Amino acid sequence: MLMIAPFSPARNESGGRVLIRIMKTAGLALLSVALASCASPDVRVTHTDRAMIDAPPPKAIYIRPFRIACASFDPCVNDGAKPIRQALAPVEFANDLQEELAKIAPSRVLEPDEYAPLGWLVDGEFQQVQSGYSPGWWNPCVTGPRDSCINLHIRIRDLCQRGAVVYEFDVAAGTQKSPYGSIYKPGLGYPLPFDFRNTAELIALTITPDPFRYGYRNSPVLRY
Repeated sequence: MLMIAPFSPARNESGGRVLIRIMKTAGLALLSVALASCASPDVRVTHTDRAMIDAPPPKAIYIRPFRIACASFDPCVNDGAKPIRQALAPVEFANDLQEELAKIAPSRVLEPDEYAPLGWLVDGEFQQVQSGYSPGWWNPCVTGPRDSCINLHIRIRDLCQRGAVVYEFDVAAGTQKSPYGSIYKPGLGYPLPFDFRNTAELIALTITPDPFRYGYRNSPVLRY
């Protein structure tokens, strides 16, 4: 005998709430994916002058802070603080680069009176540093919204090969204005620390095939 369950408004209301909750969760997940797709850093190698074939891996990496005296430097601060920001920028970037290159080999930043005894010597020069920063959408230095921009030239020498240039290339980085921040972008905050870190990470990724050791295995046994 076929039994038909009586209509229950409470049951239908409960099912509707579950459906609404599922739709909200799916919507938030899609929004997260959309925002994450826009959060990747805008940094790239624009030109390569030298890339030595079969370059041996370094025993150590020494970093000399990049020259910035001849660069177009605009941190968008008052003229009194601009020389301070310009003096701090090479040291800040050298520290970021040291942390990223330490994934390849032991690394350290050289003091002005120090010289690298062996391994790789990394140096270069900034060509342009523009922050494009403002507390909101509009930059007080210029009319209209503006993005940050960093251009630099990097040179890597192998001191074990009489200072031969192993790699030499140009890097460009920047941050587009956006109200959404991430670990790569500051949103509407000050962008230069993010640009320095993104540039240093790209350099490490460029000169080694596996800086994060994704292919490392501590066991010879195949696992499925």
